[in-house]
Parts: sequence; structure tokens; C-alpha cells
Amino acid sequence: MKRIKKRSELFLPALFLLCAFLTGCSASSSSGPKEEEAVYLGVEGYGDEDRHIDNKNTFNFRFFVGGEEKIYSIDNGEREEDGVYAYPIQNKLMEGYLYDLFVEDGVVKRVVPLTDDSEWVVSGELMDKNAKTGEVVIGNKTVTITNDTGVYGVKIAAGGAEVEPVKPQIGDSVRAVLNSNGKAAGLYVMPVGTAYTPPAKGVPGEHTLLNYLRTALMPVGSCLYVYGGGWNWQNTKAGTQSTSIGYMQPWADFFQMQDSDYVFRKRNDDDPDDPQHSYFPYQHYNEYYYAGLDCSGYLGWALYNTVNTEDGLDGYVVTSTETSRIYSENGWGTYTRDLLKPVDHNNSKFLPGDIISVSGHVWICLGTCDDGSILLLHSSPTDSRTGGHGGGVQLSALGESKDCEAYKLADHYMSLFYPEWYERYEVVLRPYEKYTDMMSDINAGQFSWDTSGKGLLTDPEGIQAMSPSQVLEQLYGGV
Repeated sequence: MKRIKKRSELFLPALFLLCAFLTGCSASSSSGPKEEEAVYLGVEGYGDEDRHIDNKNTFNFRFFVGGEEKIYSIDNGEREEDGVYAYPIQNKLMEGYLYDLFVEDGVVKRVVPLTDDSEWVVSGELMDKNAKTGEVVIGNKTVTITNDTGVYGVKIAAGGAEVEPVKPQIGDSVRAVLNSNGKAAGLYVMPVGTAYTPPAKGVPGEHTLLNYLRTALMPVGSCLYVYGGGWNWQNTKAGTQSTSIGYMQPWADFFQMQDSDYVFRKRNDDDPDDPQHSYFPYQHYNEYYYAGLDCSGYLGWALYNTVNTEDGLDGYVVTSTETSRIYSENGWGTYTRDLLKPVDHNNSKFLPGDIISVSGHVWICLGTCDDGSILLLHSSPTDSRTGGHGGGVQLSALGESKDCEAYKLADHYMSLFYPEWYERYEVVLRPYEKYTDMMSDINAGQFSWDTSGKGLLTDPEGIQAMSPSQVLEQLYGGV
């Protein structure tokens, strides 16, 4: 991603350019937006009672620019068919991340993420620093620090990010933003996630059941549960992440920032939302839509990445309890509320790829074992080994005890392919009745894909007839 140069950069002295970068002063004409490099800190007054979904049009937002915090409003964009603003900028911003802002009269008109893909950004571990030469080594790249370089630490936490001056130490993870001379205008000590490659990977646009399940495996063990994750900032439909092709690196970043004490929502009777300590959408606007996935966001992302090859099309994120019914109404398969508890694989109606919606949750079936236990994929807020109410995208089991076949399969594959997750989270076992309760909501039900060629997906590999162990062999390449 190329940083847009101001026309005046072609002739202004380098010292003025560095000043403009650090202080936010503009080298462009006063008639147009000025460009500023910034860290997004979050909604001004996050957690206040007067910051709620009904007045989100009037929010102000916090940015760290040139050594100080600045408060801006943001252009809400055009109104969509439902009358709600599109919020194109709010749906790009992630707390603690770096951006080029284009600001006019105190209003942010456009943002460009300063990511590792940018030629202006160098990220990695601080390997060496030399006070005499002003050079630091970040990863395998040498960057020059000057007296004008702003050096800051970024702290990312629920309720808003914070930035303050720091002295970087060898071993810190850092991100440097370069000026037009290739020297560091800003050096930030901040979380820099390691690029994540899923052990199983789907192919965008391949309309098969096998590819759907491979795609659904991609966030497993590296994507935490965030209520509203996968929805948009305004919490109305599919968000940027769930209408983008590929695994989203911010999921891995967020997972790597946390530990087994992570909670998506505090268990606090006085203030369960607790906006300063958990990532629940306080007052129903969705500040942390990008950090992870909830159950319906996960289903929407998986389907989008199975049937599409480009970003930004209509998404598939719908309310969890209604997912199965809506899929059937789209003509993709059959829907039923008449479920029978399976006793073995051969007599089970729970097929690999089936979608089961219950009140407040939705999950993907990976089939029925010989003992009647069921293996499943879902994003769920489960407890960690230290009691943190976090969880996320994972393999789980429905069965009578941990001796059931589904639990043993989930335990084996989670420990083998997702060891960091497995250190935090024990495999989850749920009773059949809890995850198949059709009586709790009239919209609950089971969806099965029509793979005859008339529906959305086909099944040339015969996945629907396989046992969970056979399905996993197909998904992970026989391991």
C-alpha cells in the first residue's frame, strides 16, 4: 500500500517534511484536507451513558497525532437503503493501529491504514540500536532515528488505546513509520502480531462442501470470541472482515495480545458490560468488530470465503438463531425442527456441514461418531484453563463424557494443530440437549445442504456420508 505524497513534498526541505509528519501541520493547501499520521485511540468518552447506538452519528473520536491527543469527528458517509449511515471510515478503524488521516475542518474525511504492506512501514522485533549513528535494526532492516523522531509506546486495552513517550528496549516489538527521506518520523513500541498461516486452508470461490469446511477451519485456534465480531461497526450487518477474502491478520494480532485471562465480557452483576475491562459492545455500537468473531460472524465469514473471490460484496452474517432457516429460504438446502438424538453414525441425521441454530447460538456439524457423539465447529465464549471467559473459534464435542469419540478427536486435533490455543483452553464438551434445543425459540432449526447441484454447494468427495474421523482426515490431509 503506497502512502500518498503531497505535491509540495517535491520541493519543500526535508526538515519541514519531518515537522509536518510529527506535528500534523499540513504541507498541502489550506483549501483541501491535510494529511496526518496518527494512532487511532477509540471513541471519545467510551463507556459514558450518553455514548450509545442511537446517537452514534454525533460521536467524536480520539487520535494520537504528533505527540498529542486530538479529538475529531468522522464523516459518516452516505445513507444506505435502510436509512443508516454507511460509516465507511469507522468500519476501517482499529484501536491501537496506525493510519494516514485526511482531515478537513476537524472532520476526518478519509483514512489509509499504515500496515506492514506499506513501503512506509517497518515492523518487527528491535534487534539493535546505536546511539552514535542513530540507527536501529528492526527485524532485518536498518532504520535511522533522528532528533525529530517521535518515539512512543502504544498500549492496547479494552476501553481505548493509550500512547505515551517511552525508551525502546532490545526485544521490543516496534513499528517505524518512515518519512519521504527513508528515515523514521515515528517509532512506536506496540504489539506487532506474527503473520499466521492456518494449517488447513480453503480456496475462495470453490463451491464444494469440502472447501466450505476447510474454509471454516481457517480461524480455528487463532481467533478469539468477540460479541459482534464479524458484524459492522454500527452492528447491523456483515462487517469489513466478514466480507473480505482470506484470514484476517487482526484476529491473530488480538489473539497474540491476550492470554488465558482474556474475557470478552466481565462476569460482574453490577456492570456486566464493564466497558473498561472487556470487549462487549457497550451501548450496542460495536467498537471491537475487527478483533475476533462471534458465532454468526464466523458462519458469515466462512460462507463468504467459500463462494466469493473478491472483497466487499453482500455478506452472509445474520442473527444466529435464524441462520438455518434463512439458509433454507435462500434455496440452499432443507430445514427441520424435528431432531432425534443419534445413537450411532449410520442412523444419525446430523451430517457433516449441517448448520444448527438454537436460541442465541449457531454451529457447524462435522458429523456423528459411532457412539452417537457429535463433532462440531463454532465460535463460542468458553472458559479458559485459568477461568477467563474468552474462547473463540474451536473444535468441540457433544457427548456424555470425555470418553466419547468426538471429544477425543477434538482434543487430538486441537492439541496437534493449535498448541498455543490448547495451552489456554481445554476442549469443550457440551450435552446434546443444550446445543439442539428447538423449543427455546421458534426460529431454531437444523439446515442441511442440498448437494445435488441445485443448491449452493456440491459434494463430489462424498463428505456428507463420512464419519467425523474421515472428515478430519480429508480436511487436514490425512494427519
